[in-house]
Amino acid sequence: MSTSRWRRRMAVALACALCFGLAACDPEDLASARFTATRVDSAAFPAAGIPILEIESSNGAVDVRGVPGQTEVRVTATVTSRGSTQAQANERAAAVSLHMAQQGGRILLAYRANEQTDDVRRYTGVAFEVTAPPGLDVRAVTSNGAVSAAAVQGRLHLTTSNGAVDISDAVGQLRAVTSNGRIGAARCQGVLDLETSNGEIAVEDVSATVDAHTSNGPIVFSGTLIGPANSLGTSNGRIRFATPATASLEITAKTSSASISSALPLVGDTQGKEWLATLNPPAAAGVSLVTSNGAIEILPRP
Repeated sequence: MSTSRWRRRMAVALACALCFGLAACDPEDLASARFTATRVDSAAFPAAGIPILEIESSNGAVDVRGVPGQTEVRVTATVTSRGSTQAQANERAAAVSLHMAQQGGRILLAYRANEQTDDVRRYTGVAFEVTAPPGLDVRAVTSNGAVSAAAVQGRLHLTTSNGAVDISDAVGQLRAVTSNGRIGAARCQGVLDLETSNGEIAVEDVSATVDAHTSNGPIVFSGTLIGPANSLGTSNGRIRFATPATASLEITAKTSSASISSALPLVGDTQGKEWLATLNPPAAAGVSLVTSNGAIEILPRP
């Protein structure tokens, strides 16, 4: 299948998924819901003794940002509802039920579609913006919306569908999962576990153990790997892997229908479509680079 045809099919599939998630909808519903109402709720919680922040939403984005020196978890929840009249949109926004509360050792922020009336659920989404001290564990789940986290330290688990996930300036055990969306990770340290389908994975300026997998998308990596069990894998996409020329690394690379190339002085088997080679032996870390229908480039990090 040609690239342009695949992209058209993916665009149609994504549009259908968004339509279904937002309104369970038929085109007449969307056409008639031309008016929008917005409701903004705010809350603040003392962060002392609160190790876990949990966020649940749908049809809306989630953004979490760590702020050094901040002693509260500050929340802005933005409700967006649609209607065939302004009064109907206002009524739906006012009817939305949110949970924003401290429960023992956690703070829970939640918009649960299954708790809303059918009429509200079909035309409503909620976005959460949160600032907090950097040292909280964070679990955030949404659908049909992007998720992002910056300047956090601890355990981080971000999940969405039909949306992108971005992590930056984070330290800890960092997991990001999406479908029909890209994943980006920049200036992170610790353990990165990244999984998507139908989207690119871009990892930049990291020092971490990395497990990154996608289908129907490229992987671009720049950074330093830690430990023997690193893996970058895709199908129908290229892998561009850049690491310092001074790194000590065993590299296993495999592609089924394209080429493998290296601008680094590797030692070992560097012929054909399966390589097993070492940069600056003996190796202190290891990585597996596997793709089909895509080339693999091994480059010095700028």
